[in-house]
Amino acid sequence: MLKYLLRQPLLNASVMCAVSLPANARLHFDPSMLSGDPVAVADLSLFSSGGSQLPGVYLVDAYLNGSRVATRSVRFVAVQAGGAQSAVRDNTGLQACLSREELSDMGVNVPAFAELAAQPDEQCVTPGLFIPQAWTAFDFQKMRLDISIPQAAMRKQPDGWIAPERWDEGINAALASWRFSGSESRGKYGNSRSQFLNLTSGVNLGAWRLRDNSTWSYQENDYGRRQHWQHLNTWLQRAIIPLRSELTLGDGTTSGDVFDTVSFRGVHLATDDSMYPASMRGYAPVIRGTAGSSAEVSIRQNGHEIYRINVAPGAFVIDDLPLLSSGGDLEVMITEADGQGRMFTVPYSSIPVLQREGHLRYGITAARYRNVSASYDDPLFMQATLLWGMPHNVTAYGGTRLAENYRAATLGMGFNTGVWGAVSADITHADSILADGSRHRGKSLRFLYGRSLVSTGTTLQLAGYRYSTRGFHTLDDTALKSMAGWTGDSEGAVDAAGRPVKRDWINYYNLNNNKRERLQVSLSQQLGNVGSLSLTGSRQTYWDEVAATSSLQAAFSSSLGRASYNISYAHTRYNGQPRADNVLWFSLSLPLDGWLSQNVWATYSTHRGTDGQLSHRAGISGSLPDRENVNWSASQGYGRQDGNSGDAAVDYRGTYGNASAEYSYSRNYRQWRYGTSGSAVLHREGATFGQPLGTTNILVAAPGAAGLPVDNATGVQTDWRGYTVVPWASQYRESRVALDVSKLDSHADIDNAVSRVVPTQGALVRADFRVRTGVRALITLTHNGKPVPFGTTVNVADGGGLVGDDGQVFLSGLKLKGEINAQWGSRPDQRCSARYTLPEAALKSPVTWSQVICN
Repeated sequence: MLKYLLRQPLLNASVMCAVSLPANARLHFDPSMLSGDPVAVADLSLFSSGGSQLPGVYLVDAYLNGSRVATRSVRFVAVQAGGAQSAVRDNTGLQACLSREELSDMGVNVPAFAELAAQPDEQCVTPGLFIPQAWTAFDFQKMRLDISIPQAAMRKQPDGWIAPERWDEGINAALASWRFSGSESRGKYGNSRSQFLNLTSGVNLGAWRLRDNSTWSYQENDYGRRQHWQHLNTWLQRAIIPLRSELTLGDGTTSGDVFDTVSFRGVHLATDDSMYPASMRGYAPVIRGTAGSSAEVSIRQNGHEIYRINVAPGAFVIDDLPLLSSGGDLEVMITEADGQGRMFTVPYSSIPVLQREGHLRYGITAARYRNVSASYDDPLFMQATLLWGMPHNVTAYGGTRLAENYRAATLGMGFNTGVWGAVSADITHADSILADGSRHRGKSLRFLYGRSLVSTGTTLQLAGYRYSTRGFHTLDDTALKSMAGWTGDSEGAVDAAGRPVKRDWINYYNLNNNKRERLQVSLSQQLGNVGSLSLTGSRQTYWDEVAATSSLQAAFSSSLGRASYNISYAHTRYNGQPRADNVLWFSLSLPLDGWLSQNVWATYSTHRGTDGQLSHRAGISGSLPDRENVNWSASQGYGRQDGNSGDAAVDYRGTYGNASAEYSYSRNYRQWRYGTSGSAVLHREGATFGQPLGTTNILVAAPGAAGLPVDNATGVQTDWRGYTVVPWASQYRESRVALDVSKLDSHADIDNAVSRVVPTQGALVRADFRVRTGVRALITLTHNGKPVPFGTTVNVADGGGLVGDDGQVFLSGLKLKGEINAQWGSRPDQRCSARYTLPEAALKSPVTWSQVICN
């Protein structure tokens, strides 16, 4: 079709030609230049100004002061003589109609301009007519509307701020998401079969989210068979936007910033930090300084510029830095108007409890304690926590937790000390009654520390120390039904070879031997071009036993040419465990795209287990050419215990869900594994199946456009009706959804290939795409035996166009039967209409030619 159109006489070659004229001159089209018969040319007064366009409603990308605001439908009217001409900086001859409410949503300080504030809600407003130095510019080719408003006329908003009015609560829908897996093993010591289903279902109704999570398991082996349906949790949730909080009714978990995290069933109201822009979440110091003139302030961290702003002469305060990395001093550069610059450094480190100055974070819970293990009781409890960001990089925090057999209170302070890093200290006093009726009182001191040294590449991400007196216990301890025992349930489980699975020592507890000291550290070290080193460890001691629980993970990562490798070590020993688990691991990967297709890797790994035995494995993995949603792998290994072993696997991610299959073997067993996962969404247009859902999701609605891939969503494309689900959208952040229109059917056109949405927590939001499906036709219109005039406006049910030479107009999305309306002037005799009928063959042709008599 494109080649055909390139061969046709172009309308803009005749009408839109560029002419050098004085600035105040008006273009005039002499009809005799277009045709010897002036009657054969429509009234082109609309185009008397170069580049003028038709008034109407256009879907545009709106930008405010260079930053994108939204994609929305905006009504444009012809520019009126007078002030509007200076307020519009384009040559389309159109001015945007914006309402007072829309300007306020963009952050314009409407009440500061009395005449603007007095405009009726439905009044068409052009900002430049009411706000000095404001203007708009419409790029018709790019469908981009630029709105420029002086900074003084804007409300101060933090960086990354999105107006709550743009937050989308989503559509009403029923949702279900599942993950099913199974295996069958034939082993030296027995045979086994197992299946597992995780099902999450729910309903979205307005701002409310109802969710239920359940599992089903089936096990069959030489010891017998059993199946179990377990209800994990159910909750009703909604955002309380004015409070920047979230309300949960039912099952949930408390945050772990003040007390240990516990599961509950009840009522929970807490701050939702995701409602704040990145520049207001987490902790960042307030930057204060002085500018001698109009200056530019630039802030860098770890060599990267993270913030830039222009400031007026005098003192300035920057309190909206974006969410920073865990460490790295801030370099502040002030560049004066004369080009002179000066720099100072603000030391920065952070730990979890630190809050920005003025930020308040809270949580309130009234519920029953909940644990899926039968080893626990379910006492009622109440909890309240508060963290407050104070001046001078100080955070105060505390809380209380109350139950029938437990009372605790915590108070603490956190500091960003500058060059010495970030530190916090708190004390908790607890009064507990345990399962045997004994009463205990004790205290626990906790210290947290974090520091980053950019000069050496060292990041002490978190160092923690807790000391508990002999009588200190937690709410978890008081909920246990006995003084010692095992939590969890592994009874009857076997491995692939049919051997019984031993209990994991992590599930053993003894309240008679309570905890004393706990030290934990997380450290990373950059070694330049050599690689990077990470270290994570913890050690827990007890009052009545010399043995401790300890864990250590160390890893070194580097590359050699195109190959990358990793060396890691893990040590774990639990209190009461006879011997420690020690594992040493080496892995190597090398891309093979120089010899094979892209996305193919060769891998090798070896590890030494606790038993001292070495095992080796070599393999190859990749994805199918031009099908990144299909991944495969195969490997061969050897170990003294299992001898030769191997496996082969394939994984598929598609429009209607995911599937996987794997076969593995050794001299002790043969095993088949399989799995499938997906989702179903029931909405007003029907049911849509897709990949497993995330917390927040997007429903793509492009009815009539089947098989269109969604950018940056592997395997996701529109189904046979033009719908699909994009899982795992960011809540309270703008999500861009783009369709690959190169796959569009020859009888379909799409007006907007990109949609942008801002979903709230748990929402299913619609990303609408306007698709026009039908016949593409080049129609010759005649009126009174002659072609309709050049430039005639033609409208059909779902579109339109302009007539070119010889009465021809190109129309798309046509039905086989319909009505055409044409107009080439304002008089009654300068318009006509006609019924048209296209042949069935038009449905199979890229472009159809037809002649229609217009009366």
